[in-house]
Amino acid sequence: MNRGVPPAWGEMETDCLVHVFRRLALEDVAAAAPLVCRGWRRAAADPSLWRALDLRHDHVARFMPWGPLAAAFARRYGVARFAFAGFLTLCLARAAGSASDLALPPLLSSPAAELDRVAAGCPRLRRLALPPLLSAADEARLPELVPRWPLLQRLELESKPSSFPAVAAQLALHCPDLSGLKTSGAIKPEDAAAMVASLPRLRSLCLDSSYLPKQELLAILAGCSQLQEFSARNCVGFNEKDEEVVRRGARIERFEIGGSRFVDEMMTDDEFCGSSYVDVM
Repeated sequence: MNRGVPPAWGEMETDCLVHVFRRLALEDVAAAAPLVCRGWRRAAADPSLWRALDLRHDHVARFMPWGPLAAAFARRYGVARFAFAGFLTLCLARAAGSASDLALPPLLSSPAAELDRVAAGCPRLRRLALPPLLSAADEARLPELVPRWPLLQRLELESKPSSFPAVAAQLALHCPDLSGLKTSGAIKPEDAAAMVASLPRLRSLCLDSSYLPKQELLAILAGCSQLQEFSARNCVGFNEKDEEVVRRGARIERFEIGGSRFVDEMMTDDEFCGSSYVDVM
């Protein structure tokens, strides 16, 4: 090779290729780069490229059987029936236990099986975003899965599970570094009590679009004294201009409660049926 002439892409060091591949979309790393040459295939299998797995972004276009990713797998790998479960298995295998950030899409075809894959294959997760609308049986299993993620720092539950108090108790026992929680739903007295008793060291809490009565809100603000970020926007159950709520939240660096109000007789039918309220009632 002549001095001063850059190497061909296929002759680049694996570390250099991995650095370049970090700029590619996950589907390109999975279905395009490995087919160029052996060097690219080796680089595309590097676990560091598979540590952050955002499988929720644009999930409809990405994972539908008629989408471009399915077509790429059919054309290049001979996969006759593309399914999200298979792609998740591939991602976890490539990560080789190193995945630290995982966001699952909604409407999983086999939630129980896919949650089991995540529990078994992602022992080093630091952020986990679970899909909404899990079945009652899957929600009931969440407390027994939490101990599999001892390094968890942030948990996102798009729909508050009925098993939330038990989930919170397991988080307190097995996830000492947990500092962030996001969920949405009807925050009942037992849920607020669970946050205060099990998760008092939370620094970030998001309860947007929830049914959150003032009494439960005040209990959470009093009991989670280390909060630096708190968001309860577009909630039902308290008024964003309530003086006591505003006063309690003044100590929190980022306190957002815009759009929250009581449900009362002054609301019209159209307002009551708006998206902000349908989500929580």
